[in-house]
Amino acid sequence: MKVRYRVVPKQNSKPAFYVNCDDKQVTIQAADLAFKTLVSLQERLAAWYKEKNISFDTIPTNATTSCCFAWKVDDDDEEFAPYYYAGGCGVGEFIEDIEARRQKLEEENMPERGKSFAGNNDDEIDYADEIDYTDEFVPFMDAVELDYFNPDPTSYESVTTRNPSVSSSSSSTSSANSGHQHKGGKKYPQRAPKDAPTDEGMILGPRIEGTTSSIMGTVETPSVIFEGVFVGLDKRDTRTGKSIVNGSIVDDTNSMKFIKFTNSPEEGDALLKQLKKLQKVRVQGSVNFDDRFDKDYILSIRSIEAIEEDNTNERTEDRPDSRVELHLHTKMSDKDALVSIKDLFKTVKKWGHPAVAITDHGVVQAFPEAQALGKELGVKVIYGVEGYLVDDADLEKELSLDVVKRKDEAPRYHIILLAQNMVGLRNLYKMISISHLEYYKRRPRLPRSIIEEHREGILIGSACEAGELMQAIVKGASKEELLTIASFYDYLEIQPHTNNTFLIRKGIVPDEQALIDMNKTVIELGEALNKRVCATCDVHYLTPEEKIYREIMLTACGFPDADEQPDLHLRTTDEMLASFPYLSEEKAYEVVVTNTRAINDSIEDIKPVPDGTYSPKIEGADEAFTDMCYVNAKKIYGDPLPRVVQERLDYELDCIISNGYGVLYYIAHKLVKKSLDDGYLVGSRGSVGSSFAATMSEITEVNPLPPHYICPECKWSEFYENGEYAGGFDLPRRDCPNCGHPLQTNGHDIPFAIFLGFEGDKVPDIDLNFSGDYQAKAHKYTEELFGRDNVFKAGTIGTIADKTAFGYVKKYAELRNIQARSGFLEHLAKGFTNVKNTTGQHPGGIMVCPRDMDVHHFTPIQHPANKKESGVLTTHFDYHSIEGRMTKLDILGHDDPTIIRMLEDLTGIDAKTIPFDDPRTLSLFSSTEGIGLTPEQLQGDQVASLAVPECGTKFVRGMLEDSRPQTFSDLVRISGFSHGTNVWLDNAQDLIKNGTCKLNEAISTRDDVMNFLIHRGMNKKNSFFVMENVRKGKGIEKRNKQGQATTDFEQEMRDNNIPEWFIDSCKKISYLFPRAHAVAYVMMAFRIAWFKVYHPLAFYAAYFSIRAKAFDLRIMTGDLNTQLKEFNRIKALDRGASPKEKDLMSALEVSMEMYQRGYRFINVDIQHSGARRFSIKDGALLPPFLAIDSLGETVADAIVEEREAKPFTSLKDLQRRCKVSATIIETMKELRCCGDLPEDEQMSLFG
Repeated sequence: MKVRYRVVPKQNSKPAFYVNCDDKQVTIQAADLAFKTLVSLQERLAAWYKEKNISFDTIPTNATTSCCFAWKVDDDDEEFAPYYYAGGCGVGEFIEDIEARRQKLEEENMPERGKSFAGNNDDEIDYADEIDYTDEFVPFMDAVELDYFNPDPTSYESVTTRNPSVSSSSSSTSSANSGHQHKGGKKYPQRAPKDAPTDEGMILGPRIEGTTSSIMGTVETPSVIFEGVFVGLDKRDTRTGKSIVNGSIVDDTNSMKFIKFTNSPEEGDALLKQLKKLQKVRVQGSVNFDDRFDKDYILSIRSIEAIEEDNTNERTEDRPDSRVELHLHTKMSDKDALVSIKDLFKTVKKWGHPAVAITDHGVVQAFPEAQALGKELGVKVIYGVEGYLVDDADLEKELSLDVVKRKDEAPRYHIILLAQNMVGLRNLYKMISISHLEYYKRRPRLPRSIIEEHREGILIGSACEAGELMQAIVKGASKEELLTIASFYDYLEIQPHTNNTFLIRKGIVPDEQALIDMNKTVIELGEALNKRVCATCDVHYLTPEEKIYREIMLTACGFPDADEQPDLHLRTTDEMLASFPYLSEEKAYEVVVTNTRAINDSIEDIKPVPDGTYSPKIEGADEAFTDMCYVNAKKIYGDPLPRVVQERLDYELDCIISNGYGVLYYIAHKLVKKSLDDGYLVGSRGSVGSSFAATMSEITEVNPLPPHYICPECKWSEFYENGEYAGGFDLPRRDCPNCGHPLQTNGHDIPFAIFLGFEGDKVPDIDLNFSGDYQAKAHKYTEELFGRDNVFKAGTIGTIADKTAFGYVKKYAELRNIQARSGFLEHLAKGFTNVKNTTGQHPGGIMVCPRDMDVHHFTPIQHPANKKESGVLTTHFDYHSIEGRMTKLDILGHDDPTIIRMLEDLTGIDAKTIPFDDPRTLSLFSSTEGIGLTPEQLQGDQVASLAVPECGTKFVRGMLEDSRPQTFSDLVRISGFSHGTNVWLDNAQDLIKNGTCKLNEAISTRDDVMNFLIHRGMNKKNSFFVMENVRKGKGIEKRNKQGQATTDFEQEMRDNNIPEWFIDSCKKISYLFPRAHAVAYVMMAFRIAWFKVYHPLAFYAAYFSIRAKAFDLRIMTGDLNTQLKEFNRIKALDRGASPKEKDLMSALEVSMEMYQRGYRFINVDIQHSGARRFSIKDGALLPPFLAIDSLGETVADAIVEEREAKPFTSLKDLQRRCKVSATIIETMKELRCCGDLPEDEQMSLFG
């Protein structure tokens, strides 16, 4: 990459010097400067590079040419190489566009004004104002030699633009059209001042004036104006302290990437946040070609203005007699419709329609959102479904065992079912369940008999052309047959005949008149049977402009005629009336307005999801829970209870019982007790550890009281309530002053408000981490507690994600040979993201229905992804939408309890007896001494927390090295830092490094905010609200919908002498982890770390059995050098490493540490290896059969099972009895895993 340009002195028309950037070398060629001036320039620039910590080499200077610098960058920083020169040298740059150059030439990069390089004011240079940006300033992005400098350096000629056919005279003419006059008679364009101020009404920069251009066809230009929307917004920080906000701007023709430089990362963050809120924008900037990275044109933005959408062509409606749409599909119609409920309701409200129906294909999953938004926006919702009707006789043939009678699939017809009242809603839910559980075959089908059985409270409509009635008309059924079919329905349906033009295209009907006659026939049938005929749109998208999104989606789904789909947008009343010109005005009004409104009038306002919370009932649960808490509290703290304990427990139990949550605690207690009785510890998640009642009912090990001593013998206690200690496990060991017995310590100072809110009335969310080995048993136990018919897995709904949608658009563009940039495609993809494409289940969520209620009071049920073979029943609604109505139990699987159980089994040590202040264990997190190794033996690591949960990743190990934690509460802070967002990087890390605060003062969890403020005298309630705002990334103040502050907490903080660093830290945070969750995680991690110190083989056996994601038997049974060689090979691949290689690299780190400690792996042994887990044998680790590449769990289990039943006599015997493939047998032979087993029995007899 090369750039050449010249710098003109303010008091001279001739160039002072030329600057040439070639590859990574900056060459400065003197013109009017004395040699000593040139040398002075080099020295000043060198000083600037040093100040900015940019690596460079100084190259010898001579009187003719000065090769000032050759910059150096790491390979992984190559992307920023241009910016090092451009932003730093002070004499010019070669960023890809003129506007970026303007913004990057800063005063700090220039010699002070008024001072010359050689002390001669005749040589004063005004860099920032006097660089020519047109004919004399030409960036050459392609690396080619162009001889355009005049041999005489004291004179110059104009340099042509990129296009060699453009003459210098034409360039001069263009530059003369604008600018100001220099001494010497040459005109130069007026350069906008650095960081031009933002004009009023602008988002950024000066006011935009000029004509808007289309992005399509735009090439290099010094100034252009676009209108469009931003997509793909992002930000990068450079090592020079700058920031680059980038993305794409999209208009109706194409997109173009843009960049905008800011002076600091903070400025970049603020701009990015602002841009993400914008809808349509007008931008001005310059366009240049980037041949280094994007190989495309890039817009460098100078000004940004938010503009209103052009609503001149917006469809409106203003009439008192609006129609009602009775056939509409939302995004919950699987990969078929695009209607956003919120946009739909806003439109319906604006148009004045009295109601709107939702009738998705076979599902009712849009109901909960529709209920919430309907209430919020004041829209009446008609709840329905477009089902799939099958005749019982056809279904019987399909299911018949008689091959002659059996049909491939019973014909199915579309049918509309609308719930008139709550009875109808329950019946609708039951039919949805039945169709998914009993009659699902590609679609959830409904036999006619099922509909008849559940018809009460339901209005049945004949649906579209795929309905039974229209199909019969198309097939030429007789009048009598049509009357019989039509009599089944409560109302009949017609649609604009243009909806069905595909029937002409496919040759099913001859012409448009045939389509019109179909509608007329339906009207005649309605009149004959005295049934209402209603005109509907069959809406699949809201506006005509959205049609393209559905076309793209259907193309991706394999529909060959996707580009010929009819107009299926929501029509206004006038548009709908105009769709039936062949009907009389009165008849058109009747079917469009009168009848649809009459249907609406016959339907009640319905709540698809009931208000309130419906918890399962367990007789005497409140009393049992309360008694248990007090009994356990007195067992630990004595009777009478200490004041702190009594007050906390009384307050919590009052909140819990009075709000009806006692049964939830009691259920959680029963689940945890069952696991503990079966020998598996349970870890708590979330904020449940904030509740002392949860501790006393043995739901969690986390004790939220202030740090305290307690004597297990005489019950003497001492509490520290004013923040003297961060946690009870930090208290120094002491003997009881009363009886001399060693004191126990506990308490992590966690407010109850973190869990149930300041008023104690928030619905408790009790999340529990069970061993992955035990999770299924815990789920089964819920069926014993509540009854099998009352327990369901929490359902989820999968939607089309951004990347998938982008893939759809890309495929569409390729099929149609559309040339468009990625930003344009990304913008199109947004048109159908969040459209449903599957269903699933929460990994540990269980929804419980009270025994005295039917689940259909809340939701239909189905199989996840409609896979009947799974045997699992889930809620039809996404669990989020009914959480808080039905009780949700979070019974999650986690590795830590599994590891603990394995460690206990291997060592015989009860993990609950491990002390949390053990010095050697604590040392793992601040040094390598605890395992007797040096950093050099650990690939440079200065801590020994590798393979310890919560602390084993490279990122967290870096945190540990920066902070050197000394106590258990320090580790809790580390956990908070690592799980938070914008809590450590550019926040706590800097505060600790520069000595502004200590590790135990920095904000790491949400509780730290509340405790810090309360301990320094701030109002408790306000402290809670500040914490709530900060933990959600909303800053300090509460704000209204307009973003205006409605509180003055920041001033109150200052009034209470809260330090400024704490206030600033709060403002940077985006998410804070709960302290109770961090404590629970660290308790488990500390126990596992203890085994690493005192029982290393057991520790490594557990790690490789449960946590390691990869294992290479050939390499890891080799020596340390073999492992190190493979580790370095993968490391050198960097981003090119595959996921499997990255997993192996992590496992090798642990393996090499184990080898450094004097332990090793031995080979898999056919006689002694386990199926899935590593075991200890002869002071080494014995890998399981699962460690053999490509050998699966089924085969591994079979080998152990068969071996225990009867010894193997040969490899053939092994292969036959365990169904081991020949390939695996060969692998086992190569690895020498089979001992002295012969090939077959004959070889054994005669060998």
